[in-house]
Amino acid sequence: MKKTTKTLMIATLCAVLVGGVFAPTMSSVSAASKPNKVVTTTVENKKLISKKEALNILKKMDNSVEYIFMGTEKDFDALSSKKLKGFVFLPDEEGDMGYFVNSKNRQVFYFHPSGYMERIQ
Repeated sequence: MKKTTKTLMIATLCAVLVGGVFAPTMSSVSAASKPNKVVTTTVENKKLISKKEALNILKKMDNSVEYIFMGTEKDFDALSSKKLKGFVFLPDEEGDMGYFVNSKNRQVFYFHPSGYMERIQ
């Protein structure tokens, strides 16, 4: 094995292990080393949860409360500015604190339209 090929393989492996920050592009690997085999990895595409699934998460936390859907991240500047995706619900109780359910990772937060967020689970 050529020294250049071995160096590129080690650099690629290190980059994958530390999050791909310094990973060379496929074209630079191919042009520099002309490998016989190309190993590719795929990242599983996580499906975003639906509004119904988000509501079910809240009901599992407390099924004695009725939750009113207030909108998505598109309806709240505090969420869209943080590039969060999910659903906002307000409990049918006195108060102004709602819940935000992140549609990417199912995390639940106390949420206020002013931007206050505190993770619950």
